[in-house]
Amino acid sequence: MAEGAPARGTVAHLLPHTYKRLVSEWLEEDTPSFDYGGFVVGEEISEANLLGKIRNLLLGERVALNTLARCSGIATKSSRLLTLLRKAGYQNILAGTRKTTPGFRLVEKYGMLVGGVDPHRQDLSAMTMLKDNHIVAAGSITNAVRAAKSAGGFAIKVEVECQSFEEADEAIAAGADVVMLDNFTPDGVRVAAAQLKDKWGRGAGDRKTFLVEVSGGLTEDNVEAYVCRDVDIEDHIAIPNIGSLDIMDSASPASNDIVFNFNTDRLIDLYYENFYRALPIVLPLHFLSQRQLNENHGLDALLIVMQWIGSIYAPWTPSDAYYEKAYQTLCEPSIPRNGFTVQAMMLFAIAQHHCDLKCASRKMLDCAISIALAIGMNLKEFARRYGEGNPVLEESWRRTYYLLHISDQHFSVVVRNPMFSLRDVTNYVDLPCDDEYYESGRIPAPVTWHEYEVREFADVEIIYSSIVYLYDVAKVISYIMRTFVETGSFGDTLVSNAETKLAIWKSLLPTCKRDPLRPNGTVDEVMFLAHEISAIITTTIHRPFSSLTYSIDELSTESFISPVTFVEPLRQGKSAHTARALKATEMQTKLLAIPCSIEHHNLFTMCIMACLCTAQIAACNILLEDRALSIARDRVRLSIGALNAFGNFWPHAKKMAREVRRVARGTLASAQSNHAAGIDSGAEIEVPRDDLIWPVNPSAQIDIYSGIVLPWDDSLNHSSSSSIML
Repeated sequence: MAEGAPARGTVAHLLPHTYKRLVSEWLEEDTPSFDYGGFVVGEEISEANLLGKIRNLLLGERVALNTLARCSGIATKSSRLLTLLRKAGYQNILAGTRKTTPGFRLVEKYGMLVGGVDPHRQDLSAMTMLKDNHIVAAGSITNAVRAAKSAGGFAIKVEVECQSFEEADEAIAAGADVVMLDNFTPDGVRVAAAQLKDKWGRGAGDRKTFLVEVSGGLTEDNVEAYVCRDVDIEDHIAIPNIGSLDIMDSASPASNDIVFNFNTDRLIDLYYENFYRALPIVLPLHFLSQRQLNENHGLDALLIVMQWIGSIYAPWTPSDAYYEKAYQTLCEPSIPRNGFTVQAMMLFAIAQHHCDLKCASRKMLDCAISIALAIGMNLKEFARRYGEGNPVLEESWRRTYYLLHISDQHFSVVVRNPMFSLRDVTNYVDLPCDDEYYESGRIPAPVTWHEYEVREFADVEIIYSSIVYLYDVAKVISYIMRTFVETGSFGDTLVSNAETKLAIWKSLLPTCKRDPLRPNGTVDEVMFLAHEISAIITTTIHRPFSSLTYSIDELSTESFISPVTFVEPLRQGKSAHTARALKATEMQTKLLAIPCSIEHHNLFTMCIMACLCTAQIAACNILLEDRALSIARDRVRLSIGALNAFGNFWPHAKKMAREVRRVARGTLASAQSNHAAGIDSGAEIEVPRDDLIWPVNPSAQIDIYSGIVLPWDDSLNHSSSSSIML
């Protein structure tokens, strides 16, 4: 046997006494180069012994290490900032952030203490902080301080956030214990702090005990400029990311504090976790990461937009600064005119629209469309020409154009505009593949739209991608728009043809696409949107002729517009149209009952949910009684709860939920129902987020309308030529 490397020391201390000599000799003879773990710690006394099942110990190991790493990072950052201030001559208090991570407060506060930094208030009960919203509610700083002192007594300190010397002066006069000079310049801090101390602390008149705190816009680069003897507390944030620290140097427009954020890679992860599946146009995450390794990856603008969208889902950081950065990047005259820019502008416009910035979002989407048409994204050869020989990138380009068309259409539909830029632009792009192939990188040979249109003649059923089925059902909307523009009204022919097209779409859907809930429990978000569009089309073409009338409250909404059209008399009676419209609302209920995270659905579903919910409200008011009414109101609650879930992240959804609640209150207030006596109307409409998942099997065929009597017009009792929809 060949000689190995010499053993690195003795192993005797690792072994039980009875085996020390024997096993030690065996190890030194057989594995002389083995690096025994015991040599790392030697015979030092251990810090702790953990006993238990090995599985449980290993499960907790990573959590413990991550917690230790985070706490250590905070302590290191805190110590570095404190050292920086001490070297600059500042001998007073350095306070850590008030904005700790939910569920991690004690860890982060402890890390600050270890680093020598005061952790500010321990929690909301430790000190009363009065910000601008409290002051506005109270009427003045004086009123707010006095109310806080009255409620908290002598033991609870009161701090007031001040934007000027005058506000700080009023706060001290009212009895504030701490005044925070927020977003002052370094010179402004020196002057204001000195004047306050001269007037109230060092003057010969009425003296008061108070502290001056400085906060907002402080970074490691400029904090030394804020050092002065009259400042008692420097307010700094010292919560770095585990492994790396990402500092946003400027204050967010919506926040008066500097923010230390997670690594931007985490924001990209949040984008993929919450937003990507509903609009899967950018490269899958692992392919995006690979491309980022290239020096000229061309993803700069797109990544910035994705970071902004990811920050919307990040509770620990305001998103305004990311928005401004993304907006300025996209407005640069020198921005490349390529597919990545189209993706960035399209995604930005969609998110911008649902942040309730409709006009700006329409302009941004128009820019994306203009670039897309200028570079020929609607042409078959574009994907191959600009795909760099990468099938995944080629697939990304195909998906981008199809979903750009859907987005352009949706932006017009929500404002009831029958025209949109891409409606009459010929689409030569090959069809996208399904997500499973896109994610794996195994892209099949693309097929054409012509092959899809003759799919009913194939001997073997071919399953196309969800994007293709979404695009197909959206073409029904284009047909309605085009026909309405040509005829100027809604009539028998339009309704019958649109209903037939929708019935064909449904009948040719493969089994795996009929239910957005996949066998593995995940949701096909693209098909979810497709089925929602199917439901709103049915409601749009039937409700104007039905008994589901529009209330004044519904017609006055701003966040969404109910589909009221110029109609002409139809041969078919109201009852048939009412039944079809009600079936559409039932379809939405089944979709919303799917157990999943509501906020992961496509943002376009928000407007659809609101419109279908108001139709359901009309049914509650006009048609339903007793048990059917109770179930229908539950469905209204479900829809409003879904909008509330979206509203946790998107201002436009919050506005929609508020307006739908107003419609419900106004419409249902007059409804007389014995079982509703004594029930608070607000409680009927509001539902907690945890109650959104209905314990209803989506496949269950439950019809709450089977026992109702629909209003019947004897003069219009012709049967429908489109009874297939029932």
